[in-house]
Amino acid sequence: MATKNRLGSVNENEADKANRKLLVKNEAAPRPTRRAALGELSNRVLRSSSTSLKEAQGKLPDLKNVKPRVNTFWKKEELPGKIHRAIVKPSEAKKLPGSTTNLAIVKPFVAKKVPNLEKPAPLAQPETDFQTERSAVEGFATDASECHSNNLLSDVIDIDAGDEDSLIHMTEYVKDIFSYLVELEKKFPIEKEYMAKHEDLTPRMRSVLIDWINEVHYQFHLVPETYHMCVALIDRYLQQRKKLSRKLLQLVGITALLLASKYEEVMPPSIYDFVHIADNSYTDREVRQMEMSMLQRMEFNLSRPLPIHFLRRFSKAANATENIHGAAKYFLELISLEYSMVHLRPSLMAAASIYLALRLLRPTEDGSSVWTNTLEYYTNYTEGEVLKVAKDVALLVIEAPDSRYKAVFSKYKHKKLGEISILPEMSQGIIKTIINS
Repeated sequence: MATKNRLGSVNENEADKANRKLLVKNEAAPRPTRRAALGELSNRVLRSSSTSLKEAQGKLPDLKNVKPRVNTFWKKEELPGKIHRAIVKPSEAKKLPGSTTNLAIVKPFVAKKVPNLEKPAPLAQPETDFQTERSAVEGFATDASECHSNNLLSDVIDIDAGDEDSLIHMTEYVKDIFSYLVELEKKFPIEKEYMAKHEDLTPRMRSVLIDWINEVHYQFHLVPETYHMCVALIDRYLQQRKKLSRKLLQLVGITALLLASKYEEVMPPSIYDFVHIADNSYTDREVRQMEMSMLQRMEFNLSRPLPIHFLRRFSKAANATENIHGAAKYFLELISLEYSMVHLRPSLMAAASIYLALRLLRPTEDGSSVWTNTLEYYTNYTEGEVLKVAKDVALLVIEAPDSRYKAVFSKYKHKKLGEISILPEMSQGIIKTIINS
């Protein structure tokens, strides 16, 4: 239906066009339109012949020379006293009062030279001669330095000599670095007998946990820094959190090992590895919650110095062999199991360990002390200070084969680690002398 209507409308338009053509051809006798009843509605004037158009145009007035009419309705009358602007010629311009026609040339201002002032009088000489005071101060400083370190420095060997071009040893900054570490270990101390405040935990539980952590650390082939940092995190967290259920102690252990691995390892184990090693006693969600709790308790300060950091420096000062350095590492891990020694500074642990290793594996032939001035200078401990701790460490070494916590002893029995724990020096000879001294 729409197509038919459209065709019909097109036909009507064509018919209308045809009618218009007929009207143009026969203008003298117009034909009646379809709307004759309503009268003629079309504009017949525009469709008249050319003759009638010319006649109509002739009757129109000629507007060629007619000027346009200006409407003056809104034109304002001139106000009385209005000043008319006149064009003033240059010759007729009047001189205003007070004005100058010729401008004077302004000369530049030249400052006058200030006469030289008299030189100030020299200051009065102080009553005490400065050179005399300076020599007195220098003499006092010399005496003070001799009292503290001049005698010591005379026999001290520069252990960093020859390593200036090594990027690993950092000889330019190494002294500042270890001075900073000494200050830092004072900032994060471990309290003595801190577990006395716990109602559900005992020192024996801590030793069981650390022994198991040492075994897990060895199975995962992690670096020594990871183990010592894990132990430090456990002690610091247990010190901060006063009440902890024994059911969560192992969770604290695997979380501390996870944090230490993230901090020290290039490729740390996955969180699911630690969940698996704990026999799925905890979920990964619980490990993450404990991780956040530990970080918040310690205020995200994880950079407490470790004993292994100081041990490397002290081994270099002692010119220690690989066997001596390995024995000192063995002693450090035995110390980590002992709750009664957790309050010791990491630097003192390292100093006592290297001292005991030197006494056992490199005794002097003439009976002189192995604690040289060089070691005393770089460790900042005297032989008497390290000997007290070395006696306790020697007792741990004697008891290690029969101890219930054998992870450290078993690890250092391997040939890969030099079979340190089963050396004869670890059970007889000088070690008993040290304990009884």
